[in-house]
Amino acid sequence: MEIQLVVVAYCPHTKPAADRLRRALDDVGLRETPFTTRVIGDEAEAERCGFGGSPTVLIDGRDAFAGPGRPGLTCRMYQTPEGPAGLPTVGQLRQALSSAARISAGHDHRGQLAEAQRAHWQQTYGAHPGMYGPEPSAPARHAAEVFRAAGARDVLELGAGHGRDALHFAREGFTVLATDFSTTALDQLRTTAREHGLAERVTTAVHDVRDPLPLPDASVDAVFAHMLLCMALSTQEIHTLVGEVRRVLRPGGTFVYTVRHTGDAHYGQGTAHSDDIYEHGGFAVHFFPRRLVDALAEGWTLHEVHAFEEGGLPRRLWRVTQTVPPTAEG
Repeated sequence: MEIQLVVVAYCPHTKPAADRLRRALDDVGLRETPFTTRVIGDEAEAERCGFGGSPTVLIDGRDAFAGPGRPGLTCRMYQTPEGPAGLPTVGQLRQALSSAARISAGHDHRGQLAEAQRAHWQQTYGAHPGMYGPEPSAPARHAAEVFRAAGARDVLELGAGHGRDALHFAREGFTVLATDFSTTALDQLRTTAREHGLAERVTTAVHDVRDPLPLPDASVDAVFAHMLLCMALSTQEIHTLVGEVRRVLRPGGTFVYTVRHTGDAHYGQGTAHSDDIYEHGGFAVHFFPRRLVDALAEGWTLHEVHAFEEGGLPRRLWRVTQTVPPTAEG
């Protein structure tokens, strides 16, 4: 694992952050693992390295606490169990390091599959910039109408890719936080947003949905995820993710997602990875039975499960719309 503590010059949190990082490394059994401290010199360097404010902890080039802040030579605010603070707690650092260490060491097949999928998507986006084209998906157009009718103003998109749907939400007047685990895709999204004058409405964050969402409780009006939940995620990871979506949505908030289901032509084809996950053409997909959709809606208000087709196969999907009850507390 390569670990960097990235700061701006004269940051008052540099030493305490370094002390906490060293303690966290020791606590999780990584006493022999070093880290370097990097001082950011300008805005361009900050954007290139994914700097989210001082201090930022990078693990193998990824922001360990990727959040909605824009890159820049600024201080950073973390949401901690004790409230907002200028640096993460030792406990938060332990959790981030432990998760990265499990993946890096390849202790289980799922960790290896997840990393293989990350690399595959990085390569695919690099080889095929804007691979899905500039037009928004049909589910995104539908979601924008649903969100507007619900009075939403801000949208979190999970698995945004190169941004065709995030940019649509921005054009429709929403403020958007677009997340993805592919830095290549998000680079393309930011470039397009600037070219189309939408940079003020779109913020990006590198984020793996196996990790907690980088947002406070009840902080967004709407969440959108097109074919993100049906990636190489276990059923347990999907339940955890939907729990995180519920946590960050305000009461009455709307979640629209799409997934490929077990009626799809690729279900049961290719390399089986258990838990209804099959890999075909390098892409691993978790195909959803209807009972999983219903289970994920427990405690929500389920408005719609709409069957549709997309692409040349065609892929067979469900579009699901559910909301947090208005009186929900979490």
